[in-house]
Amino acid sequence: MNTRSRLPTSSSGEMLCVYCDKLADSKDHAPPRCLMLPPLPSNLVTLPACKACNNGFSFHENIVRALLSTVGNHPHLIEERLPGGWLEKTLDRSPKIRTILDSSRQSDGSYKIADQLFKSFRTVFFKTLQGLFYGLYDKIVPSNQLVLLAIENQRHVKIEEVIDRIRPNPLVDITDEPLSEISAYSWHSREPIFTAELIDPDTGKKSNRVFRLVRETPVEWIRFQPDTFGAAFVKREDGGCACVIDLWKTLIVTIGAPWPGDRGPLRRGKKNPMSRDKKTTDA
Repeated sequence: MNTRSRLPTSSSGEMLCVYCDKLADSKDHAPPRCLMLPPLPSNLVTLPACKACNNGFSFHENIVRALLSTVGNHPHLIEERLPGGWLEKTLDRSPKIRTILDSSRQSDGSYKIADQLFKSFRTVFFKTLQGLFYGLYDKIVPSNQLVLLAIENQRHVKIEEVIDRIRPNPLVDITDEPLSEISAYSWHSREPIFTAELIDPDTGKKSNRVFRLVRETPVEWIRFQPDTFGAAFVKREDGGCACVIDLWKTLIVTIGAPWPGDRGPLRRGKKNPMSRDKKTTDA
């Protein structure tokens, strides 16, 4: 079975860049290698790309990594910002990156992710999510179907709080719904039903409502490396999804996307954390 049959190809059968549809003359990786801790994992998603797109990502990736190195508490990131370390060398080589970070720094020492810094995060994580969609679901998602929802510091918010904020309310009001068929296999045998007395704050009028408690499945995390990069797809109220990215236990990046549906046939194997043969779940 050709598991890559959905990737764009030219009329002559040559692979096209997944980002711009030009002929692919290089390869790109998702998640970006610059966001990984050496040694690099062997199971990064490989995507056909043109050199122009591939090279164009490098500047944005260095900006994201420079910010991570500046604010992160991971021992490797702390080492990177020591005198003479990776961060100092990168900023010396690229005064533009230094200027972007300096202009984003707030009076309290935090960083405002706006303007060029926001553009770089959006560029890096849109292409990352496109790679994850391909690796997990055998789908190409155009960047115009993605939206960067939030970039948050884990010092101020927990990932569980972000996920709870995204997920639909587990209590569904079924008071006015027609009575559905009850059988041993219907939702009635799996999901509890509650009644509640509600009071209208304007009129003081009381009403009894019936709610169905929809059970939620555990969030499935794909961990490429412990403590560096993890991603989870969470269903949203509107039927789409949000990809929540745990970045070096430092930042939480949330991207809105279409709901991916069933997992595709790619990347099987027990040694691969993206495989259906081996799942890692967090409660």
